[in-house]
Amino acid sequence: MSTTTTWSDEAITAKIREIAKTTFGLDLPDSGLPIKDSGLDSLALIDIVMGLEEAFGCQLPLERLPANPTVNDFVALAQVSLAQQ
Repeated sequence: MSTTTTWSDEAITAKIREIAKTTFGLDLPDSGLPIKDSGLDSLALIDIVMGLEEAFGCQLPLERLPANPTVNDFVALAQVSLAQQ
């Protein structure tokens, strides 16, 4: 029997912001603004994905993110991936 943990959008957003702050020392822009606007490059985005995968125990397919993702894009991707577990 498997157990599914439900994560709220707010909890996922908080985790993304925590990863960015602890890994890069950055406060991310508003959830609807591109993350790269805060100075992060594509390799940093991969670090965020890896941190989310570790935190939530799921795979996040990078190819489903837009070229210049926002926090909201990461939240949506995480929710889809978590729902498929």
